[in-house]
Amino acid sequence: MQKNTLDLLIGNLWQVDTTKLTRLCQNAAIPLPQLRQQSILNSTPQIRSSEIAATPIITPSSIQLTPISAVVSAKPQLQEPRQNQDTQLVATAQLVNTLENINWEQLAHKVSICENCKLCENRTQTVLERGNRSARWMFIGEGPGEQEDLQGRPFVGASGQLLDKMIAAMKLDTEQDVYISNVIKCRPPRNRNPEPEEISSCKNYLLQQIKLVNPQMIITLGRYAVQTLLDTELAVGKLRGKVHHYQGIPLIATYHPSYLLRTPSAKKDAWDDLQLAMHSYTQAAGLSS
Repeated sequence: MQKNTLDLLIGNLWQVDTTKLTRLCQNAAIPLPQLRQQSILNSTPQIRSSEIAATPIITPSSIQLTPISAVVSAKPQLQEPRQNQDTQLVATAQLVNTLENINWEQLAHKVSICENCKLCENRTQTVLERGNRSARWMFIGEGPGEQEDLQGRPFVGASGQLLDKMIAAMKLDTEQDVYISNVIKCRPPRNRNPEPEEISSCKNYLLQQIKLVNPQMIITLGRYAVQTLLDTELAVGKLRGKVHHYQGIPLIATYHPSYLLRTPSAKKDAWDDLQLAMHSYTQAAGLSS
Protein backbone atom coordinates (compact mmCIF):
# COMPACT_ATOMS: atom_id res chain seq x y z
CA MET A 1 0.00 0.00 0.00
CA GLN A 2 2.94 2.30 0.81
CA LYS A 3 4.64 1.47 -2.48
CA ASN A 4 1.50 2.24 -4.44
CA THR A 5 1.18 5.54 -2.65
CA LEU A 6 4.81 6.41 -3.44
CA ASP A 7 4.36 5.47 -7.09
CA LEU A 8 1.29 7.64 -7.27
CA LEU A 9 3.15 10.55 -5.76
CA ILE A 10 6.16 10.14 -8.03
CA GLY A 11 3.97 9.67 -11.11
CA ASN A 12 2.17 12.93 -10.42
CA LEU A 13 5.16 14.84 -9.20
CA TRP A 14 4.88 17.42 -12.00
CA GLN A 15 1.51 18.47 -10.63
CA VAL A 16 2.66 19.37 -7.07
CA ASP A 17 5.44 21.35 -5.43
CA THR A 18 7.99 19.98 -2.85
CA THR A 19 6.15 21.44 0.13
CA LYS A 20 3.02 19.49 -0.68
CA LEU A 21 5.12 16.37 -1.40
CA THR A 22 6.80 16.54 2.00
CA ARG A 23 3.47 16.87 3.78
CA LEU A 24 1.99 13.93 1.88
CA CYS A 25 4.98 11.69 2.64
CA GLN A 26 4.78 12.51 6.31
CA ASN A 27 1.09 11.68 6.39
CA ALA A 28 1.74 8.39 4.60
CA ALA A 29 4.66 7.50 6.95
CA ILE A 30 7.09 6.93 4.08
CA PRO A 31 10.56 8.38 3.52
CA LEU A 32 10.80 11.50 1.41
CA PRO A 33 12.32 10.64 -1.99
CA GLN A 34 15.49 12.48 -2.97
CA LEU A 35 14.23 14.47 -5.95
CA ARG A 36 15.52 17.60 -7.63
CA GLN A 37 13.02 20.39 -7.16
CA GLN A 38 11.71 21.66 -10.45
CA SER A 39 9.15 24.31 -11.06
CA ILE A 40 6.35 23.55 -13.40
CA LEU A 41 6.93 26.90 -15.07
CA ASN A 42 10.57 25.91 -15.81
CA SER A 43 9.78 22.42 -17.00
CA THR A 44 9.79 21.64 -20.70
CA PRO A 45 7.00 19.35 -21.86
CA GLN A 46 8.11 16.41 -23.95
CA ILE A 47 6.21 16.10 -27.22
CA ARG A 48 6.59 13.06 -29.44
CA SER A 49 7.09 13.50 -33.19
CA SER A 50 4.07 11.32 -33.86
CA GLU A 51 1.92 13.85 -31.99
CA ILE A 52 3.27 16.66 -34.16
CA ALA A 53 2.48 14.75 -37.32
CA ALA A 54 -1.04 14.07 -36.12
CA THR A 55 -1.73 17.72 -35.28
CA PRO A 56 -3.53 19.50 -38.15
CA ILE A 57 -1.82 22.61 -39.46
CA ILE A 58 -4.06 25.61 -40.01
CA THR A 59 -3.24 27.45 -43.22
CA PRO A 60 -4.72 30.80 -44.40
CA SER A 61 -6.61 29.02 -47.13
CA SER A 62 -8.33 26.79 -44.59
CA ILE A 63 -9.71 29.73 -42.58
CA GLN A 64 -13.27 30.65 -43.53
CA LEU A 65 -13.44 34.45 -43.70
CA THR A 66 -16.72 36.35 -43.92
CA PRO A 67 -16.67 38.64 -46.97
CA ILE A 68 -16.77 42.35 -46.15
CA SER A 69 -19.70 42.81 -48.50
CA ALA A 70 -21.68 40.28 -46.49
CA VAL A 71 -20.93 42.13 -43.25
CA VAL A 72 -21.95 45.45 -44.75
CA SER A 73 -25.12 44.07 -46.28
CA ALA A 74 -26.07 42.54 -42.94
CA LYS A 75 -26.36 46.01 -41.40
CA PRO A 76 -29.63 47.91 -41.67
CA GLN A 77 -29.55 50.14 -44.74
CA LEU A 78 -30.84 53.68 -44.42
CA GLN A 79 -32.94 54.50 -47.45
CA GLU A 80 -32.67 58.05 -48.73
CA PRO A 81 -35.97 59.83 -49.17
CA ARG A 82 -35.63 59.85 -52.94
CA GLN A 83 -39.28 59.35 -53.78
CA ASN A 84 -40.14 63.01 -53.38
CA GLN A 85 -37.00 64.03 -55.27
CA ASP A 86 -37.75 61.68 -58.14
CA THR A 87 -41.35 62.86 -58.29
CA GLN A 88 -40.15 66.45 -58.39
CA LEU A 89 -37.72 65.73 -61.24
CA VAL A 90 -40.36 63.93 -63.27
CA ALA A 91 -42.87 66.74 -62.73
CA THR A 92 -40.31 69.35 -63.78
CA ALA A 93 -39.36 67.41 -66.91
CA GLN A 94 -43.00 66.98 -67.86
CA LEU A 95 -43.61 70.68 -67.28
CA VAL A 96 -40.76 71.68 -69.57
CA ASN A 97 -42.14 69.48 -72.32
CA THR A 98 -45.70 70.75 -71.99
CA LEU A 99 -44.66 74.42 -71.92
CA GLU A 100 -42.96 74.32 -75.28
CA ASN A 101 -44.74 76.51 -77.83
CA ILE A 102 -47.83 77.17 -75.69
CA ASN A 103 -49.64 80.50 -75.81
CA TRP A 104 -50.67 82.87 -73.05
CA GLU A 105 -54.06 81.30 -72.44
CA GLN A 106 -52.59 77.82 -72.15
CA LEU A 107 -49.85 79.05 -69.83
CA ALA A 108 -52.33 80.87 -67.60
CA HIS A 109 -54.47 77.73 -67.37
CA LYS A 110 -51.53 75.50 -66.46
CA VAL A 111 -50.46 77.92 -63.73
CA SER A 112 -53.99 78.13 -62.33
CA ILE A 113 -54.24 74.36 -61.83
CA CYS A 114 -50.59 73.78 -60.88
CA GLU A 115 -49.94 71.37 -58.00
CA ASN A 116 -46.22 70.83 -58.54
CA CYS A 117 -45.26 71.88 -55.00
CA LYS A 118 -46.81 72.19 -51.54
CA LEU A 119 -47.63 75.90 -51.96
CA CYS A 120 -50.80 74.90 -53.78
CA GLU A 121 -52.25 73.56 -50.52
CA ASN A 122 -52.83 76.94 -48.85
CA ARG A 123 -53.17 79.42 -51.70
CA THR A 124 -56.32 81.39 -52.40
CA GLN A 125 -55.39 81.53 -56.07
CA THR A 126 -52.32 81.63 -58.28
CA VAL A 127 -50.76 84.98 -59.16
CA LEU A 128 -49.41 85.16 -62.70
CA GLU A 129 -49.07 88.70 -64.01
CA ARG A 130 -50.13 92.27 -64.49
CA GLY A 131 -49.29 94.80 -67.18
CA ASN A 132 -48.80 94.54 -70.92
CA ARG A 133 -47.85 91.14 -72.37
CA SER A 134 -46.14 92.94 -75.25
CA ALA A 135 -44.19 95.38 -73.07
CA ARG A 136 -40.54 96.18 -73.65
CA TRP A 137 -39.82 96.32 -69.92
CA MET A 138 -40.24 93.31 -67.64
CA PHE A 139 -40.06 93.50 -63.83
CA ILE A 140 -39.65 90.24 -61.93
CA GLY A 141 -40.14 89.94 -58.17
CA GLU A 142 -40.03 87.01 -55.76
CA GLY A 143 -43.50 85.82 -54.79
CA PRO A 144 -47.04 86.94 -53.93
CA GLY A 145 -47.91 88.40 -50.55
CA GLU A 146 -51.22 88.39 -48.73
CA GLN A 147 -52.91 91.03 -50.89
CA GLU A 148 -51.58 89.48 -54.08
CA ASP A 149 -52.96 86.11 -53.02
CA LEU A 150 -56.37 87.66 -52.44
CA GLN A 151 -56.51 89.75 -55.64
CA GLY A 152 -54.62 87.44 -58.02
CA ARG A 153 -52.28 90.21 -59.22
CA PRO A 154 -48.60 90.77 -58.34
CA PHE A 155 -47.40 93.87 -56.47
CA VAL A 156 -50.70 95.29 -55.27
CA GLY A 157 -49.78 95.72 -51.59
CA ALA A 158 -47.41 98.21 -49.97
CA SER A 159 -44.47 96.92 -52.01
CA GLY A 160 -46.54 97.30 -55.16
CA GLN A 161 -47.35 100.91 -54.36
CA LEU A 162 -43.65 101.69 -54.04
CA LEU A 163 -42.90 99.82 -57.28
CA ASP A 164 -45.55 101.87 -59.09
CA LYS A 165 -43.82 105.05 -57.90
CA MET A 166 -40.45 103.75 -59.08
CA ILE A 167 -41.88 102.93 -62.51
CA ALA A 168 -43.60 106.31 -62.72
CA ALA A 169 -40.27 108.00 -61.90
CA MET A 170 -38.87 106.25 -64.98
CA LYS A 171 -41.69 107.90 -66.98
CA LEU A 172 -43.23 104.53 -67.74
CA ASP A 173 -46.87 103.48 -67.47
CA THR A 174 -47.44 100.50 -65.19
CA GLU A 175 -50.18 99.03 -67.38
CA GLN A 176 -48.89 99.86 -70.86
CA ASP A 177 -45.09 99.99 -70.77
CA VAL A 178 -44.20 97.20 -68.37
CA TYR A 179 -44.99 93.57 -67.63
CA ILE A 180 -44.76 92.46 -64.00
CA SER A 181 -44.54 88.96 -62.55
CA ASN A 182 -42.84 86.89 -59.84
CA VAL A 183 -40.56 83.88 -59.70
CA ILE A 184 -43.19 81.81 -57.85
CA LYS A 185 -46.91 82.03 -58.47
CA CYS A 186 -48.32 81.03 -55.06
CA ARG A 187 -47.98 82.81 -51.74
CA PRO A 188 -45.59 81.15 -49.26
CA PRO A 189 -47.13 80.78 -45.79
CA ARG A 190 -46.62 83.87 -43.61
CA ASN A 191 -44.77 85.49 -46.52
CA ARG A 192 -41.65 83.45 -45.83
CA ASN A 193 -38.88 83.17 -48.41
CA PRO A 194 -39.51 80.67 -51.22
CA GLU A 195 -37.75 77.33 -50.86
CA PRO A 196 -35.48 75.90 -53.58
CA GLU A 197 -37.95 73.19 -54.64
CA GLU A 198 -40.71 75.78 -54.90
CA ILE A 199 -38.57 77.97 -57.14
CA SER A 200 -37.66 74.94 -59.22
CA SER A 201 -41.34 74.06 -59.65
CA CYS A 202 -42.22 77.55 -60.92
CA LYS A 203 -39.05 78.43 -62.79
CA ASN A 204 -40.20 77.14 -66.16
CA TYR A 205 -43.40 79.15 -65.96
CA LEU A 206 -41.28 82.28 -65.59
CA LEU A 207 -38.96 81.32 -68.43
CA GLN A 208 -41.94 80.79 -70.71
CA GLN A 209 -43.30 84.19 -69.69
CA ILE A 210 -40.02 85.82 -70.68
CA LYS A 211 -40.11 83.94 -73.97
CA LEU A 212 -43.64 85.12 -74.73
CA VAL A 213 -43.08 88.74 -73.67
CA ASN A 214 -39.67 88.95 -75.34
CA PRO A 215 -38.75 92.17 -73.48
CA GLN A 216 -35.90 94.49 -74.33
CA MET A 217 -34.98 95.03 -70.67
CA ILE A 218 -35.41 92.90 -67.55
CA ILE A 219 -35.25 94.34 -64.04
CA THR A 220 -35.07 91.80 -61.22
CA LEU A 221 -36.36 92.81 -57.80
CA GLY A 222 -34.67 90.96 -54.94
CA ARG A 223 -32.20 88.13 -54.86
CA TYR A 224 -34.41 85.21 -55.87
CA ALA A 225 -35.25 86.63 -59.28
CA VAL A 226 -31.68 87.48 -60.26
CA GLN A 227 -30.26 84.28 -58.79
CA THR A 228 -32.80 82.21 -60.72
CA LEU A 229 -32.15 83.86 -64.08
CA LEU A 230 -28.37 84.17 -63.77
CA ASP A 231 -27.92 80.84 -61.98
CA THR A 232 -25.83 82.37 -59.22
CA GLU A 233 -25.77 82.50 -55.44
CA LEU A 234 -24.36 86.02 -55.20
CA ALA A 235 -26.30 88.60 -53.24
CA VAL A 236 -28.03 91.56 -54.87
CA GLY A 237 -25.39 93.86 -53.40
CA LYS A 238 -22.75 92.02 -55.43
CA LEU A 239 -24.82 91.97 -58.63
CA ARG A 240 -26.37 95.43 -58.75
CA GLY A 241 -24.77 98.41 -60.47
CA LYS A 242 -23.85 96.56 -63.66
CA VAL A 243 -25.52 95.22 -66.79
CA HIS A 244 -26.03 91.46 -66.99
CA HIS A 245 -27.71 89.49 -69.75
CA TYR A 246 -30.25 86.70 -69.81
CA GLN A 247 -30.29 84.98 -73.21
CA GLY A 248 -29.12 88.20 -74.84
CA ILE A 249 -31.61 90.43 -73.00
CA PRO A 250 -30.04 93.16 -70.81
CA LEU A 251 -30.76 92.53 -67.13
CA ILE A 252 -30.39 94.93 -64.22
CA ALA A 253 -30.57 93.64 -60.63
CA THR A 254 -31.83 95.84 -57.82
CA TYR A 255 -33.43 95.59 -54.40
CA HIS A 256 -36.97 94.38 -53.80
CA PRO A 257 -39.46 97.14 -52.87
CA SER A 258 -40.17 95.40 -49.55
CA TYR A 259 -36.49 95.71 -48.67
CA LEU A 260 -36.55 99.39 -49.61
CA LEU A 261 -39.50 99.90 -47.26
CA ARG A 262 -37.47 98.36 -44.44
CA THR A 263 -34.22 100.06 -45.47
CA PRO A 264 -34.94 103.55 -46.85
CA SER A 265 -31.20 104.27 -47.11
CA ALA A 266 -31.01 101.76 -49.99
CA LYS A 267 -33.46 103.75 -52.15
CA LYS A 268 -30.65 105.83 -53.66
CA ASP A 269 -28.87 102.67 -54.86
CA ALA A 270 -32.15 101.39 -56.30
CA TRP A 271 -32.68 104.64 -58.18
CA ASP A 272 -29.13 104.43 -59.53
CA ASP A 273 -29.96 100.94 -60.79
CA LEU A 274 -33.09 102.18 -62.54
CA GLN A 275 -31.13 105.00 -64.18
CA LEU A 276 -28.57 102.45 -65.37
CA ALA A 277 -31.42 100.41 -66.84
CA MET A 278 -32.85 103.43 -68.67
CA HIS A 279 -29.44 104.35 -70.05
CA SER A 280 -28.77 100.78 -71.20
CA TYR A 281 -32.22 100.57 -72.76
CA THR A 282 -31.75 103.74 -74.81
CA GLN A 283 -28.36 102.53 -75.98
CA ALA A 284 -29.71 99.11 -76.97
CA ALA A 285 -32.69 100.66 -78.75
CA GLY A 286 -30.51 103.18 -80.55
CA LEU A 287 -32.44 106.08 -79.01
CA SER A 288 -31.09 109.38 -77.81
CA SER A 289 -31.12 109.94 -74.08
